[in-house]
Amino acid sequence: MLNKIARALTRKPKLVVTVAVLLLIPSLLGTAATRINYDILTYLPPQLDSAKGEALLEEPFKSAATTMLIVKNMPPSYTNELRRKISDVPGVSNAVWVSSLVGIQVPTDMLSDDLREKFFSGDSTIMIIQYDMPGASAQTMKAIDQVRRLANKQCFLAGLSVIVKDTKDLADRELPVYVTLAVVFSFVAMSLTMDSWLLPVALLLSTGLAIFYNMGTNVFLGQISYITNAIAAVLQLGVTMDFSIFIYERYKEEQAHYEDNRDAMAKAIASSFLALSISSLTTVAGFLSLCFMRLRLGLDIGIVMAKGVALGIVTSVCILPAILLEFDKYID
Repeated sequence: MLNKIARALTRKPKLVVTVAVLLLIPSLLGTAATRINYDILTYLPPQLDSAKGEALLEEPFKSAATTMLIVKNMPPSYTNELRRKISDVPGVSNAVWVSSLVGIQVPTDMLSDDLREKFFSGDSTIMIIQYDMPGASAQTMKAIDQVRRLANKQCFLAGLSVIVKDTKDLADRELPVYVTLAVVFSFVAMSLTMDSWLLPVALLLSTGLAIFYNMGTNVFLGQISYITNAIAAVLQLGVTMDFSIFIYERYKEEQAHYEDNRDAMAKAIASSFLALSISSLTTVAGFLSLCFMRLRLGLDIGIVMAKGVALGIVTSVCILPAILLEFDKYID
């Protein structure tokens, strides 16, 4: 059975490559539809006291998403006007400063010691901003952006929601950079150790397809954490590239016994499938063990990476041979 499947895959390499490329369309759509969760608190075990407390802050108090705005060395009139503008920002439920309690007309020196200690320190004052939605929601992220645009360079936002926002921006900005670096470094390493510079391109194309398929099928999970999203592509590249190299080396060995490269590739697929399957199963088992962590981030990473390894095997066995057969004369 395996020999028949291997033979069928190698007889029409152009068709296999075409289908593989077309599968990128639903994969890209699935990637776009998968929500990235930047709130690490949602992965805490729900029975922890901190998780219960966070839930109570959100419901019924609606205070889980709260940030502090520090205004440094600015007149009270500026801070009061800024508070009024922030209160009008969509997604902001409340902006509390001393003027909302006693009015702007009361001089700072005439405030009670309790109020001065709560809202002033040296030449700085603090404003408390609360939001309608949870801290990691898209609406809160957008509101934080608008608050920052309203404030000048003497204003500084702090709080968990702001950290989540900055983490999101940083991860989104740097993800393409280090994925590109991983591809470049892998290409350089393989080019220095292989006879052809084009061969690493073929291997990276196959692994790249597996990565796209993996990210696209995450849509069935509904969401993945930003940590999983940040490491999945690079980790899958490192873990599954060996499968592609193994298939190629087995193919080169079989070429000496067959006049038709397609027969050699079919034999390479059939003879290496068992070894690759065993190798991949140990890797999958390692990733699935993360699913038993109490911190549910392990479940997130474990499922995505185990799925990535499985798709890496499928791509190496089904799609890579067709790519190599199409690249063969150019590689030689």
